[in-house]
This record gives sequence, structure tokens and C-alpha cells, in this order.
Amino acid sequence: MERVEQMSQAIKQKILDLEIDPIQPIDEKALVRVTESSLTLVQQALERLAADGVVVKQRGRWYVARAVTISIMREIFEVRRELEGMCVRFAAERITPQEIAQIEQLLRELERVKEGDNKALLSLDRKFHERMYEASGNRFLARALEEMYTLVYRISWFALDRMDSVRSNVEEHRAILDAVKKGDGRRAEELIQQHISHFQRMVESLL
Repeated sequence: MERVEQMSQAIKQKILDLEIDPIQPIDEKALVRVTESSLTLVQQALERLAADGVVVKQRGRWYVARAVTISIMREIFEVRRELEGMCVRFAAERITPQEIAQIEQLLRELERVKEGDNKALLSLDRKFHERMYEASGNRFLARALEEMYTLVYRISWFALDRMDSVRSNVEEHRAILDAVKKGDGRRAEELIQQHISHFQRMVESLL
């Protein structure tokens, strides 16, 4: 029983770290390979997690429970909203002309992306946020936000093929940059938090 508990905790951690797709069926054979265990042990661990409400079985396949995925996402976004707000407040005070030019170049690239190309749009979204992290002038804040964004990016990627165009969300970057350029940290904070909440609602509706 101890081995089953250890395996269930290992699988649960992979779910919390978003190493397991929260939308597609759980690949039991892949879990056997990465954990170097047996299929029987993996299945027993999944049964244990099902008793805890972490996974559910549908049509003979295991899935991450929707409530667990939404809970993980909400925790991530709750912290991210606050840290991104802090980031743009700092950036409004510290951003350099060179950093502004780099972000403006990203916004020009946005104009050339075809409608519906969410992969390219999300790539630009990530670059925009990374530039803002750098502009905050705080390495520790930037590191924390990069980790948060990586988790958000994984969730987004899982749902990418079912998303409507994210262009309107990415277009919100323009107003955020304008507020930062004007040195209006409070306005930039308000806008970026609205931006993040907008994206959260979009992704959550697909889970």
C-alpha cells in the first residue's frame, strides 16, 4: 500500500505541475515509462486519486477532474494578477527607451499575424510579458512571473485548438504599454489585471 501511496502522490504532483494534460485522457503507459513502474501500480494509484476526487474515469479512460484543473488555474491567476500589477508599476518608473522600442516592435509584429493564428498570437503575448518583466528592473519578480507564465502557457496550449481568436486579448497590450510609457503605474496595473482576468475567463470556459 505504501508503494501505491507514493505513486499516487507522484502522479498528483505531475497534475499540479501541469505535466499531465488536464483536458486529454491520461496516458497510463507514459506514466509507467516516466515513473519506471508497472501498469498495475499506476492504475492502483489512479484509483486512489479518484477516491480523493483528483481524477475521474469516463468511458474507460482516466481524466484529471475538471474541478482540480480549475482550482489550479485560479490559484495561479490569483497570484499572477497581483505580481503582474506590481511588475507594470515598477516598469512605469524604470522602463528604458530601448525596452519601449522592443515592445513597440512586438506590437508591430502583431499587426502582421493572420486572424485565428492563436499559436503566433500567444507567442507574441509571452514575449510582451517577458519584456515587461525585464522592464520591472527586479530579477526576483521577473523569475517568479516567468514561472507563473510557463504554467499559464501550458494550460493555454492544451486548449489552443478550441479557442476563439485571442487577438482582442493580445491587442490589450497597446493600452498597457501606453500607460507604462506615460509613467502611470496605477493605470497600467488596472489594465494588466483586466487583461489577465479576461484571458482567465476565456481559458476557464474551455476546461
